[in-house]
Amino acid sequence: MLPICGKCHGAIKTRPSTNNLTCSGTCGKQFHSKCVDIPDSLLPDIASVPGLHWKCAECEKKCFCLDSDSLNAFLAQKLDEMINNLKDTFTELKTDLVQSAERQIKDASHDPKPVTPFSVILKSKTKPAIIVEPKNREQNFVQTKTDVTSRIDPVDAKIQIQRVKSIKNGGMLIGCSSSDQNSRFKQLAQEKLSESYVIREVKGVSPRVKVVGFTELYQEDELNDLADRIMVVNNTIFNPESTCRILRLWPTKKKPSVYQALLQVDKISYDRLMAAGGLFADYDYCNAFEGLEVNRCFNCNNFGHSSRVCKEKISCPKCSCEHRIADCQSDSFKCINCTRLVSKENKQIDTQHAVWDHNCTVYQAALSKLKTDIFSA
Repeated sequence: MLPICGKCHGAIKTRPSTNNLTCSGTCGKQFHSKCVDIPDSLLPDIASVPGLHWKCAECEKKCFCLDSDSLNAFLAQKLDEMINNLKDTFTELKTDLVQSAERQIKDASHDPKPVTPFSVILKSKTKPAIIVEPKNREQNFVQTKTDVTSRIDPVDAKIQIQRVKSIKNGGMLIGCSSSDQNSRFKQLAQEKLSESYVIREVKGVSPRVKVVGFTELYQEDELNDLADRIMVVNNTIFNPESTCRILRLWPTKKKPSVYQALLQVDKISYDRLMAAGGLFADYDYCNAFEGLEVNRCFNCNNFGHSSRVCKEKISCPKCSCEHRIADCQSDSFKCINCTRLVSKENKQIDTQHAVWDHNCTVYQAALSKLKTDIFSA
């Protein structure tokens, strides 16, 4: 005998039974879903949620009720699953960190930290300094420091020393608290140490901008006057306290009749010029582009030092093999710097490019560091 609907009293088919509801209240009657205004599309969802029960209007005014015990059990199960997943994730992360630390310790034990070359110091520190370098290439830093401290007393000279670093070939880098004190130290060093030492000043690194669009090739002795005129014409970018120096001017490759210049400017003018996107040079409008570049060694092709002081193995900037680029016969590209990084830190980065590619991951990291050093100084 077929069950009867509790509302319309019509027969309820047991197959299919997906359009029927059973009251979970005290009456326990069955109902057609259409008789109690429940869309058939909701029935599978109602049946799939643990602890969700329906009661007829007579039992509880047509509402849905949650069985707290069933719901709590369902939530506890899901929470346990989440906790177990987190435990697995943390275990994998811990293993990776331990392995990475072990690799770094192993690399450090086999690769002692070298003496910092002055070119690296110059790129990483933007304040001017004085270099005291012995003419005797066999002399060490200890002897240089002894000679400097015994002949120049900073207290008597009223000079405040802020930086002292060891550099290549037994040299010494000294930075004072101001440019005037740097000049004073340089003068004293030339008076008392020039017989055995080469004394020179290194300037700080300033922002550089490449501007393209000159229609006239100016001569070397005209560049200072051109820089002054550029500052006057572009008074929204430069002010009387600004600095602007034209380092070089040369033709572009695509249009030899159009010229480009490399400007060295102060930080405030750099921000304004890059925001403006260009400037006027007399009647020529020139577009502005980032002009900073990181020095690259032409022996090992790493960044931050020159081939003159490099002691690493030679490498090809095109294919990364141990030969000069003039001897390279490879048709493919492979960056030696990115290859080193993959080998040392197991990073997944692109290596199929030449060292001089400005999209190189290692080059971009070195350029970013140089910018940070310049603009945070």
